[in-house]
Amino acid sequence: MKHQFYSLLIVLSILTSCSSISKTQTDKKNIQTQLLDSLFNFSHSNGMFNGAVLVAKHDSVIYKKSFGFANEETKEKITPESVFYIASVSKQFTAMGIMILQEQGKLSYEDKIKDFFPNYPEYLKNISVRQLLNHTSGLTDTEYYKLTDPSNNDVLETLMKQNSLELANGKMFRYSNSGYVLLALIIEKISKKPIDQFFNQEIFEPLKMQNTTATKTAVEKFFKKVNGYNLIGSKIEYKSSVIGPGGIYSTLNDLEKWNKALNTNKLISEKTLNEAFKNGKLNEGSIAINMNGQEYGYGFGWMPYQKNGKKYVQHDGYVESYRSLIKKNITDGYDYIFLTNQGAKLAMNELTNSIDAILELSKYQKPKIPIANKILMELKMNGSLNLASNLKDVIDKNPNDYSIDESSINGLAYTLLRDNQTKSAIEVFKLNTALNPKSANAFDSLAEAYFSSKQFNLSKENYQKSLELNPENKNAKVMIERIGKETEENN
Repeated sequence: MKHQFYSLLIVLSILTSCSSISKTQTDKKNIQTQLLDSLFNFSHSNGMFNGAVLVAKHDSVIYKKSFGFANEETKEKITPESVFYIASVSKQFTAMGIMILQEQGKLSYEDKIKDFFPNYPEYLKNISVRQLLNHTSGLTDTEYYKLTDPSNNDVLETLMKQNSLELANGKMFRYSNSGYVLLALIIEKISKKPIDQFFNQEIFEPLKMQNTTATKTAVEKFFKKVNGYNLIGSKIEYKSSVIGPGGIYSTLNDLEKWNKALNTNKLISEKTLNEAFKNGKLNEGSIAINMNGQEYGYGFGWMPYQKNGKKYVQHDGYVESYRSLIKKNITDGYDYIFLTNQGAKLAMNELTNSIDAILELSKYQKPKIPIANKILMELKMNGSLNLASNLKDVIDKNPNDYSIDESSINGLAYTLLRDNQTKSAIEVFKLNTALNPKSANAFDSLAEAYFSSKQFNLSKENYQKSLELNPENKNAKVMIERIGKETEENN
């Protein structure tokens, strides 16, 4: 009886301990959920996030929510089923296609381009599949970016016309969309299927990703496809026929399925996936190191790195109107995904750093608001009248609330100028000079805006200020002479 009593005490002690651990874990998850909700509500209300987000640990959802509109005109809301263009996150699927074929024994990572394209030019002969995956092939996108809405075959034809690599093969890491076009063409050669059909049959259908596709005609039929908007809120119709470096449309729910498949080795083995999560090596067998002594480079469709002693892999996708991210904290088992249809307004670094801090329960601070977002909010609420002086006062009172950089302000001002919102553009340029009074470029840009609105005296005044700050500014000299001629002719 005595032994039974002690046994019961031991069992009760274990149960109490387990209950305490479970409660601690639940409390931690609740804190994370509350902080994440606070972060994304703050970010959405300050123009930093408009889209859908998922945060999970070992496939258990911590936070999942959608913000804003898929269609600003109809006010249709974004949901986890809304279809976004995922841009370069598509590279994960192209790399997965290669890994699937490699496990099937149909190719080797060391196979050369010449094995797939018999009419290859001499300069391509030493490029391997692995180097295409790792972005160490030496291929660049100089000619690729000159093409207008190219197909994969258009890119291949352009590469075939080149006589040499711009960079030495295998000597350095250089991000190359052209390389991932070649990987997609290799998949087509081996599978004897168009790349979009291969994705459907080998990845999307097995994972029940029913609202994911690289088939352009299918995209137009998706009822829940979101509109994309640029920095100043104009609707942008993004069109691209290239598949491999981009080309895929998907939803938050489908990407959650994709992430779970990665975590459970549903498509390929853990060994193969681990290789995808490693930085590629250069010809000498070394790994690229940045100025801080950290590894950098690229795996197979993933960018691996370490932070605070933890291993991460991630990839984002970016065009003017859409932005996407899948990030994995491999050390702790955290994954997060976001999709937005206001790509240029997304505060990517601010959000990801805040999420990392929340998940690690380390010191967390609200992200700083990008100054371009604050300017846009002010324009929407109060128009351009006295914008420069009003915002300068706001910033001076709360300098730590904003992320301020000269180039983002200038970029916004030029976007407004191209959209014929000249008064607003001038006010934004004026704000830039107020915040950066020693920047010759800021005054040069303001002078250009005044010139475009035929305010020649103010234009000349600001070109002269720019020239004072930078006597080597040839553009300012030319424009001052031009203004003199314009003034004489008008008189």
